[in-house]
Amino acid sequence: MQTCLVGYTPDAAGEEALALARTWVRAHGWSLVVCVVAPEAWGHPSLARLDVEYGNFLAQHTQAAIDKAQALLGATPNARYIKFASASASAGLLEAAKQENADLIVLGSARNGPEGRVSIGGMIGEIMHSSELPIAIAPRGYSASASAVVGRFTCAYSGLEAASGTVLEALGIATAMEAPLRLVSFAVRDRQMYPPLIGYQAEESLAEAWREQALASLERVKKQLTRQQPPVAIAVTVKETWEEALSSFDWLPGEMLILGSSRMGVLKRVFLGSNANKIIQASPVPVMVLPRAS
Repeated sequence: MQTCLVGYTPDAAGEEALALARTWVRAHGWSLVVCVVAPEAWGHPSLARLDVEYGNFLAQHTQAAIDKAQALLGATPNARYIKFASASASAGLLEAAKQENADLIVLGSARNGPEGRVSIGGMIGEIMHSSELPIAIAPRGYSASASAVVGRFTCAYSGLEAASGTVLEALGIATAMEAPLRLVSFAVRDRQMYPPLIGYQAEESLAEAWREQALASLERVKKQLTRQQPPVAIAVTVKETWEEALSSFDWLPGEMLILGSSRMGVLKRVFLGSNANKIIQASPVPVMVLPRAS
């Protein structure tokens, strides 16, 4: 049985993470581990009243968070709740994931982004750059019914040779989850391309050439996956902004976008390039980022 570990905090981000994780667990038989990370208390015995009170406060706060998570998940099967003491939330979650032999870490978005979009804050960024596991992030305001499942996986495909591994991983995930897979390529017009200098017609010609090239590349991949059922879908778009590009696709209820890590990252770690960061922040659906393969 595969294990999904949720980094839970008793706030909106924690509720969004639980809602996303529940879509995996209910329909696909995953084990769910809800982890609450608390600051480490002093590691040596102390008779100081403040130390005792602080330790009691941490214990009460952690238990209250777990009680709230249990109430939110209700009768969700295969769910366990753990407390983990660490000097930092990111280090604690990574160590907990290792101890629990987790296959996926699920997080809620930071609060500094727009509603309905994925936002990566400092803690999430630390986890992503250190994790050897896939990371799934719920958009701000994300919610799902208790019976919701993953409706489809959409994998962003760059057309580069290195992206083939991401496609194969996405295919394996979609097959295991009994969900359809879609491959998409998208681009944003270069803002350094000044139409008064080269002409709008030339700019449109370049965009159309890229669109045709990307579509041909996706068609080749689709042909290689002809035995996949349901059949793999493909889509291409070129827009003025990343938000427009992501919004131009149709998104099913429960859909998730899959991205591969940057080639510049450390082997077997999640590492985002500049475009990947922009894509994540423009995504209207949950995003899963895969670690770079060895």
